[in-house]
Amino acid sequence: MFPLSTARSIRVRLLAAAVLGLAPALSAADSARLEAINAQAQAAHGKRNLGDATPLYQELLAAEPPVTPSAAQRARILKFAPRLVLVRGEFFPLKDIAAIVHPDKPVIAYHLFWEDDLGFPSDNDPCDHEVVWVEYDPATERVTRVHTYWHGRIVTTDAATADANMHAGRPWIGVEWGFHGSIPWQAVGSVKVVDDVLRDHWNKAHRELKARAPDPLARGWPREFTGDYAAFTRFSVSFDPRPMLRERDLQYVSRWANATLNRYCLRYNFAAKTEWPWLAVPR
Repeated sequence: MFPLSTARSIRVRLLAAAVLGLAPALSAADSARLEAINAQAQAAHGKRNLGDATPLYQELLAAEPPVTPSAAQRARILKFAPRLVLVRGEFFPLKDIAAIVHPDKPVIAYHLFWEDDLGFPSDNDPCDHEVVWVEYDPATERVTRVHTYWHGRIVTTDAATADANMHAGRPWIGVEWGFHGSIPWQAVGSVKVVDDVLRDHWNKAHRELKARAPDPLARGWPREFTGDYAAFTRFSVSFDPRPMLRERDLQYVSRWANATLNRYCLRYNFAAKTEWPWLAVPR
């Protein structure tokens, strides 16, 4: 673990710059130190060792605390909020949503927390964490790219950007039945990894699940998706997350998304996912 003086010294330098009217940018050395703390925290979090992860997250955010979005940033959060479209018969409700605005780059991360994941009743995570990122042009306020976290991959399509701009900046996101992978517009049928995982998950939900011994923690959950593959990929139930965004008000500006979610947003554990679409997916 890094000494607390590391984070404190970085914070002192940032505060001093702010007092002098300078842009409180991180130096390359400070950025590297904080990136190392974040990596160590996420490694512990990935093992569900919150006893080690949380103090590191606290140290990280002591150096560079999240800030409340400005009125303009709040307006953008709502402007670019995804249009979620579910498969009929989805069992798990959306439990929470948080929006994290990057402090330096024009991108917003929408973190979706579904009640659980059909495939993982016993993973000790009381939610299913998914992510949608929307990049935009600050001058025109048009979407420039839509990315989603897709079962350990980052997925995007050109069509998703065009569709978002045809809908006032709000991207279409299909929500996979039971497993909640987030699918950009026209990814089904054009992105191989999306089709491969969907076909595998339909087979599990339609054929394999009912043949397995029931998990005691999955009592009351569906034991089968009764429809065919076409039904499994028919996104027809619209869900607007903006009322929940307004009500929960889990909106922050921070480069440290998982730390902010852990310390400022949620009182329950979640799986730490890729924080920004240009970063490597953790294995």
